[in-house]
Amino acid sequence: MKQTLQDVQVFYDQSIPIIFDNTNAISMSKNLIFHSKTKHILIKYHFLREQVANQIMKLEYIPIKEQVVDIFTKPLPREHFEHLRKKLGVVSLASLN
Repeated sequence: MKQTLQDVQVFYDQSIPIIFDNTNAISMSKNLIFHSKTKHILIKYHFLREQVANQIMKLEYIPIKEQVVDIFTKPLPREHFEHLRKKLGVVSLASLN
């Protein structure tokens, strides 16, 4: 992401926030000690852990009810869908009349 921004002359010197709802993944990224629960993870997936350790990225928790991307990837109950739709700033055509 940073490289793409630099290619268009936009320089971002802070850690890139990655927001998701998996607290175990966040904990594993901060604990650099390998243990039996992480030994099955392929080496190439430790890239994220290295990026967090080097402060290139930072992982932030967001509750599952606030995970806006779910509106694009999952069937949701109407109330949850409308809540996320509102967070995106999308309004119903019926509300415009």
